[in-house]
Amino acid sequence: MSIEVVAPPTGDAGRIVRSGQRFGVRLNQIIVTQAAVVAVLIGAIQGGSALVVAVISAVGLLALTWVRVRGRWAFGWLSTMLRFIARTRSARIDGPAAVLRFAAPRTLMTTADLAGTPAAVLADDFGLTLLLEIGDPSGEAPPLPSLATLLPATDQDQPPTQIQLVLTGVPAPPGRPGTGPAESSYRALCEGSSLGHHSAVLAVRVLRTGGWTEEELRRGLLGLGRRLTRRLASLPVRPLDHATAMRAIAELAHAGNPGDAREAWSGLRLGGLTQATFRCRPRPGEALPGHLVARLLHLPAAATTVAVTSELPSGRVTSLLVRLAATDATALSTTVQALHRLLAAEGFRMRRWDGAHLPGLTATLPLGGWAESGDSFDGSDLPAVPAGLMVGRNRQGRSVQARLFRPAPTLVLLVGGLPGAQLLAFRAIAAGARVLVRSTRPQAWEPFVRGAAAPGKSITVMPPNRLLDIPAGSPLRPTLTIVDTGRAETAHPVFDEPPSAGSSVSGEPPSDVSGDPLSAASGDPLFAASGDPLSAASGDPLSAADRWQTTLVVRDALGTGDLDLATRADLLVLQVLDPAEAALLGEALHLGATTTYLTRMRPDMIALVNRRTVRWATLAQTQIEAALVGEARRPLIRI
Repeated sequence: MSIEVVAPPTGDAGRIVRSGQRFGVRLNQIIVTQAAVVAVLIGAIQGGSALVVAVISAVGLLALTWVRVRGRWAFGWLSTMLRFIARTRSARIDGPAAVLRFAAPRTLMTTADLAGTPAAVLADDFGLTLLLEIGDPSGEAPPLPSLATLLPATDQDQPPTQIQLVLTGVPAPPGRPGTGPAESSYRALCEGSSLGHHSAVLAVRVLRTGGWTEEELRRGLLGLGRRLTRRLASLPVRPLDHATAMRAIAELAHAGNPGDAREAWSGLRLGGLTQATFRCRPRPGEALPGHLVARLLHLPAAATTVAVTSELPSGRVTSLLVRLAATDATALSTTVQALHRLLAAEGFRMRRWDGAHLPGLTATLPLGGWAESGDSFDGSDLPAVPAGLMVGRNRQGRSVQARLFRPAPTLVLLVGGLPGAQLLAFRAIAAGARVLVRSTRPQAWEPFVRGAAAPGKSITVMPPNRLLDIPAGSPLRPTLTIVDTGRAETAHPVFDEPPSAGSSVSGEPPSDVSGDPLSAASGDPLFAASGDPLSAASGDPLSAADRWQTTLVVRDALGTGDLDLATRADLLVLQVLDPAEAALLGEALHLGATTTYLTRMRPDMIALVNRRTVRWATLAQTQIEAALVGEARRPLIRI
């Protein structure tokens, strides 16, 4: 199936003129037409059967040359079909390396030194490619400059350069058939669509043209990588090493589940998802608006990947490719219709790469980019794309999202009690997470588990010290392990009296905090601590090598025995604290004057402590959440 979406043309807007074309006609079409005429003339001279053969051959050639089928010339379809038949279209995917072999079998990954940091370099028949990850997985997504501003000035001593920006977005709730109470509640909370995960990878490529040697290409690539790293230092940006690059490529291909990958004419089946690639382009003379890229990432798919490529000397965008992933063909068809409507409203054309979805996968991975000569357009700066689990709203009414799931083991400490933990678990389920609860009070979780249950979404509740093989996490299916033991043995008493309603702070407390409240190098979240269920002796199966797995430790009260845990945590979620708790935490995390605000929050507020910032939000419970969890206020504890 080929789809061509065209906005109503004005003037010559409906005609695309490419290099080697005049009036929409390719040079090779003219040559083939001339050859057909010559063949008929020769046949006429020979006469008899020679003329018949010449006429039949000429008709066939002219049909392939001039007949359009679903928006493409017939010879283009024939070429696509022959390549589809000739290539290997299936493979067993059992790891990241298998993904690279399947998508780009002639690509070799090596390692180079980039300003003292190991960096992966991809080498293939067309050039060398360096991968840079943009943004901080634990922080908010930054706005991105246009690719034209990233390309260096034309230099005769610089090999031909191409830059590809690969963006991926995973909506929350994920775009898959069916819905449960968690998804319905989360959509009401977000008032529409939001992203649970977003990533950006920049592929810098030098091309094997102009007689450059391998050493010159490598030297030019690393020099360009150093300049880009300095130019993008405020974002931030970091080179990917060999192992991280392999995992990033596999995650961008959505190959989280081992199994067989198979290309069909109308799509690609990989990682349990059906995927399809589309080439998009605006009307001639128009640019790629930044807001369109953000809207593409919010399409109702399981995941959407957008690849934008630019090259010197023009600095213009040479290709815009969109790859959609859905659970099955029916869900994919629904997403394609949404893409159709979005692009038509923006005046863009799109063509589905039927017969070439494996090359489409390759072109939308950070392997250097794909471009078609003569078909380019201007780009623009890309806006920030917020992503994460929505935990509430700030005083302006905007959503507050936390990067609860990251490509590394993540430790979160919640001081607030059971209702707050269940609320976060309910929202994590809506974002596609598996939830495992290790609790000393399983009976308190039973009503929540029954109410939150939905087909395909299970919550496992077990004692804290029981061993269990936790499934590997992925951006589409992260794992949340909740450790709920009430409070540590050395916890400090809290709330002899409930906080006064008149003590809440009007407005929003300041966001800047002096000092570094968290250790950025917390490493493995499982460590030995007196009275702590995360002791290494507990046999918890998580390890530092596990990605997309988050451990949420729940404390009804905060005491001196929890301070080591608090300083190691990647994120703290705090409900209103009593003065003794706030003093302990403020001193341990160097929160300064912000400490006093932790005792003056409203009961429906939380504070998110992450590195040098404290963010504040109201929980903004939905009706479904209130019915299931009740008011997510911190329970009164008397000791």
